[in-house]
Amino acid sequence: MKRTVFVLLLLVVAVLSSLAQRVSSYQSGSYYPNLLSLRDYAAAPAGLIFADYNIWFNTKGYYDRDGNKFEPGSNLQPPFDKLGSNIDPKINGYTNMFLLFYVSRSKILGARYMASVSPMYLNMEYSGALTTVDTSFTVSGKSSGFGDLAVMPLGLSWSKEKIDIAFMYSIYIPTGRYETGGDDNLGTGFWTHQLQLPTYLYAMEKATALAVIPTLEFSGKVKDADISQGSRFTLEYGISQYFTTWLEVEVMNGHNWQISDDKGSDVWWAGTAIDERDSKNAFSVGINAWPIENVLQLRLKFIQDYGVKQRFKNQLWHFSLIFMPGILADKSGN
Repeated sequence: MKRTVFVLLLLVVAVLSSLAQRVSSYQSGSYYPNLLSLRDYAAAPAGLIFADYNIWFNTKGYYDRDGNKFEPGSNLQPPFDKLGSNIDPKINGYTNMFLLFYVSRSKILGARYMASVSPMYLNMEYSGALTTVDTSFTVSGKSSGFGDLAVMPLGLSWSKEKIDIAFMYSIYIPTGRYETGGDDNLGTGFWTHQLQLPTYLYAMEKATALAVIPTLEFSGKVKDADISQGSRFTLEYGISQYFTTWLEVEVMNGHNWQISDDKGSDVWWAGTAIDERDSKNAFSVGINAWPIENVLQLRLKFIQDYGVKQRFKNQLWHFSLIFMPGILADKSGN
């Protein structure tokens, strides 16, 4: 099943960029590594699949280009040295995503056709302390509403006994509220095109799965600004093991890199200490259970960022429910 969009909204722009109505340099793409389960890209049964994803997250601070955390009272790199010595952003939030996923029964070029759509609702709380050369103040607030919409118009999945390969093309549509310089944005303000090529190797009659999932993102111009985000590449890999027919445990690792520069006349950070390509890594462990075998799945997953550069470090908990009614239809002979 396709990994859906999760945009971690960097509302701390209200702290770092509140003195000017400018595009933030901290936008970080539309794809979040390790967010869903390892086998979500593997061959799925034909028919409709419904999923409800619930994600709780909080920031653990901002990390600079050298991988060092900005601490209150620490010395900051230019241009943040002009802000003073205190910068302490915090973001906590909850995201709910609903996924409608379709898999064809017939085949195209030996592959099953796939398509999906995923709306997202967010509830955010953010705060930050900021000291400038003239004054000190705090910023805090709440924001909620629908975010960007993820659509996969084209997916193809080839499945064999010991290997699965898929090709997926997705679009992130900037339907979420966005205003340049705003402190309550719920969307990214730009379109993203995404290509993926998930590959699986199986053993023990598919009880064991090894996966490698490369993802490439291309972003368009930010709304009302002359800036295009640099492209991003994500590489995820891991292992999944079924210990019984209903209990699965998975371990994943993921890496996300900005691979091209931000472009446009509004790239105000060009030539500064934050004019660096950002990167992050994520480790996760998850438990998946089938209360109704192959029909209803419950999932619990913990995700921890590490090795973060020029980004915010986050910790996430994820609980989801997957319902596959096509299995029931097949069993009933319909």
